[in-house]
Amino acid sequence: MSGVVAAYSSLLGGIIFVIPQLYFGVKAFLHTGARSAQKIVINFYKGESSKLIFIALGFALVFKFVEPLDYMAFYFTFIGILFLNCFTAVLSDRP
Repeated sequence: MSGVVAAYSSLLGGIIFVIPQLYFGVKAFLHTGARSAQKIVINFYKGESSKLIFIALGFALVFKFVEPLDYMAFYFTFIGILFLNCFTAVLSDRP
């Protein structure tokens, strides 16, 4: 996994994860306070479902329009960032 193709494939894998995650973060934390609890829950659901749609759309666009693509670099980057995101709370929770 080296070269220009692997580099931009890895970049695309990262972008497909990061941009929908940023959208979710903005959408989920749009409202604050106890009076906005119902709006917060609704925005969490809307943000998560939109995030999944954006990820699927990103994969579809890459597979349709990007040629050549290093699939191993692409998937490893996406999955690596996904695992890092899952374990960030555990890793950053220090006494």
